[in-house]
Amino acid sequence: MEKYQQEFIEFLAESGALKFGQFTLKSGRLSPYFINAAVFNDGKLSAKLGYFFAKKITATLGEDYDILFGPAYKGIPLAVETSMALWKDFQINKPWAFDRKEEKAHGDKGMIVGKELQDDDRVIILDDVFTTGAAKEEVIEKIRGIAHVRFAAVFIAVDRQEKNADGKNAIKEFEDKREIPVHSIVTVRDAFSHLRGREISGKVYVTEKLYSDFEDYVKQYGI
Repeated sequence: MEKYQQEFIEFLAESGALKFGQFTLKSGRLSPYFINAAVFNDGKLSAKLGYFFAKKITATLGEDYDILFGPAYKGIPLAVETSMALWKDFQINKPWAFDRKEEKAHGDKGMIVGKELQDDDRVIILDDVFTTGAAKEEVIEKIRGIAHVRFAAVFIAVDRQEKNADGKNAIKEFEDKREIPVHSIVTVRDAFSHLRGREISGKVYVTEKLYSDFEDYVKQYGI
């Protein structure tokens, strides 16, 4: 891992976005960890999150894209934060856009807020996690109903590296179907390996017992 990825893992743990314990997921699975991006709800945390996304995008694509797109709702602040960080930290000026859940019939009519989408625009989709891929599929169809864009990539914060309900790798299925790469800043394996037994600001987040629970979880649900 690169230094910024290690810093991102520690940022997730210290901010409380990456929680450890026992959590019942929407799928019914009992997980030893939980990712809650809703904690990034102030200026300081939002700015740092935007930096890490900007760093990952720049390290992966350079400037080879045109628009940052944030699917409603969680993707909206991500697109804005990342656009600001790209300019502030990397002197790269890229516009952002996001979709409305319902089309607006007055004023600035339409489904899209922000930069107008044009044919052949190279679009990046930003989101916190990737579960089944259904939300990404929906926004892709919505965008392609507006303009014939090209999708450069999908960027997420953490790859849970889990099988879906059908026992398949949802990200790989999406990549194979859409021919759009999915990049995560880190994987959950990265996070547990980096934090295992490590003291961060006077606290050990991943004990040997927790790491063992994680390994058991991965054996059952991991890809």
